[in-house]
Amino acid sequence: MKIMNIAGVLLHINPSRESEIKNALLQMAGTEIHAIQPNGRWVVTVEGDDNRQVADIVMNLHRLAGVLSAAMIYQHSEEVEEDTP
Repeated sequence: MKIMNIAGVLLHINPSRESEIKNALLQMAGTEIHAIQPNGRWVVTVEGDDNRQVADIVMNLHRLAGVLSAAMIYQHSEEVEEDTP
């Protein structure tokens, strides 16, 4: 069995840095952008192999230049069957 870990994160960014933040997230493994508002509020999901990896990714979001805040608003873990070829 494998553990699936997913977190919902609300980002508040400086809208003038939107392009560079979007590029950084697209390069960051385990992140997906779901919604972008013109006022700088974004909805992002983070997936990882364990809770520590998810927490590390969320902390990396905090450290991106132009990110004003990153709030984890949801977290879920469960066992899932591993994909078989």
